[in-house]
Amino acid sequence: KRKELGLPEDAFIVLSVGELNKNKNHETVIKALAKINDRNIYYVICGQGPLENYLKNLIKEVRLEKQVHLLGFRRDIAEICKASNMFAFPSFREGLSVALIEAMAAGLPVVCSDIRGNRDLIKDGEGGYLVKPDDVNNFAQNINNLLIYNEKRLAMAAYNIEAVKSFDSNIVSKRMQEIYSN
Repeated sequence: KRKELGLPEDAFIVLSVGELNKNKNHETVIKALAKINDRNIYYVICGQGPLENYLKNLIKEVRLEKQVHLLGFRRDIAEICKASNMFAFPSFREGLSVALIEAMAAGLPVVCSDIRGNRDLIKDGEGGYLVKPDDVNNFAQNINNLLIYNEKRLAMAAYNIEAVKSFDSNIVSKRMQEIYSN
């Protein structure tokens, strides 16, 4: 999958999934990666939307044209998750995010915004890090931590695989039936 996407085999891949709009806040991760300034980190964004040109201009401005890839709408998110090292999710607001659940199920550690919905899924320090949505420095620090500390990254990945099991559709459906029956 990395070869198909034009990503180096040995690169550290940060993945985000979401529409290219103000709420999804991809610019925070782009700015964080510019601060880290590591040419081996690549940022892959799956989604389309009204801020595509704005993000392309920002990517040029911070000189990350080779490292940030806007992939548009994709039907192979599960495969892209498997090819990635971590998931970044800097939204300003979310419900219970399917994209975040899918990333956790794929065994990705997460750096995400500390907001309702995300807090219900990610335990700070266990499955990833919760950060204020517009805190570029903290996003940079935590992405860099996951880059540097392989053991921590692997532990968070394992934690997320277990933690997300309670959101399995069969378990949720059964629980919903119980609620409606009562």
